[in-house]
Amino acid sequence: MSRIKKVRKKKINAFTLIELMAVLVILAVISLIVAPLLLNTIRRVKDVANKRSVDGYGRAVEYAMADYQLVHLAYPDNFDKLEIEYKGNKVECKTSRINPDYSIYLSECKVNGKLVKDDKEIDGYYHYGILKMTNQEYVDTYGKNLEDALKKYHDEHNEYPSDYTTLELPPLDKEVSCDVSINYDGTVYLTRCSVDNEMVLDNSENNYKYGEIVYRPYKVGDYVTYNDVNYYVIADSDKHQDYITLLKAEPFKIEEVNTYGVGHINKYTFRSAGEVFAKGIYGGTAYYSSDRCGYVNNSYVLTNCITDYNQSDVKYIIDSWASEKINSLDLAEDNLNYKIRLITVDELRNNLGYGESDNKNSDVPAWVYDVGTTYWTMSQYNINDVYRMNPDGRISKSDGIINYGIGIRPVINLKKSALE
Repeated sequence: MSRIKKVRKKKINAFTLIELMAVLVILAVISLIVAPLLLNTIRRVKDVANKRSVDGYGRAVEYAMADYQLVHLAYPDNFDKLEIEYKGNKVECKTSRINPDYSIYLSECKVNGKLVKDDKEIDGYYHYGILKMTNQEYVDTYGKNLEDALKKYHDEHNEYPSDYTTLELPPLDKEVSCDVSINYDGTVYLTRCSVDNEMVLDNSENNYKYGEIVYRPYKVGDYVTYNDVNYYVIADSDKHQDYITLLKAEPFKIEEVNTYGVGHINKYTFRSAGEVFAKGIYGGTAYYSSDRCGYVNNSYVLTNCITDYNQSDVKYIIDSWASEKINSLDLAEDNLNYKIRLITVDELRNNLGYGESDNKNSDVPAWVYDVGTTYWTMSQYNINDVYRMNPDGRISKSDGIINYGIGIRPVINLKKSALE
């Protein structure tokens, strides 16, 4: 009788799907914890290595400085004169300076193109050495930082701030205080500066300055409004000139001439607007002044007429108008010793296109003559020739100087600060 063997199945211990998923979850959690730590460790190691590269480069520069001093018996004033032997990673520093005591300072350095930063440093960059600056250099650094901040503000707001003290500037380890002027182009002018309350002087014992004052340049023909009155620029004015020469865009109206001409204290024929309109003339604008010049007893008196602008009715009217329309502190004196006057024939010829001829040509802008009336000019200050500009663009000499029907377009020399 045969035996039948019973085969026992071996029991196999295996993970269930749930157990496998649990293991995966645990591994994932561990990786989330470990991976950042590992990456941070790698980053820190690289940062340390990069800082050591900067340190190594700095020491190489110092060795080169020592070699240079031995050979030349003097220290160099810049890095270009040094033969630096350094074989580590490529180091490039935006700020590489030799301090006044000939120590080395490196900042904003890149190692193999990567910027080396340091959270412990005041400005976020890793430094080699200590920045040592003269008081003048502190002023220069403050000025440069201020200009950079102004540029950033302008890029964001398309204008410069009204209060520069609200700008965020990189901190300096000394306190810099200056009188600050902000130019139209965002550059700055610093004067009367102190560093840690010590006045900063230049080599001549004068106040050390940063930058220069520059003004907005203007060209002939630019249109300018000041105190609600419109003008044209009649002479180029570059960034170093602090005023512009302007011609009123429109002549005085008859009512204005009467208003500002009435009450003239000298001995003129017409004293009131009523008289002026009754005579049918243009408001007492005769370009002469004398006890016996004018319309007296229904006839013109020409004896001893003086054709000097300074003694004319025209000047009186302009000055009266200016006292109401212009802040006297906004005016500058020009090379003719005037703050306000008439346009000169020389300006018409040299600046406004007439050249050698007194006849209109294609170079003369229409705004010079196309104002609907004749108006007074002057050849130059204090001479006995009087000219007028005609509506057809022709300059003509005013013979006899008794034409009352001529308008007035004042010229003012306005400080640019009044417009900016």
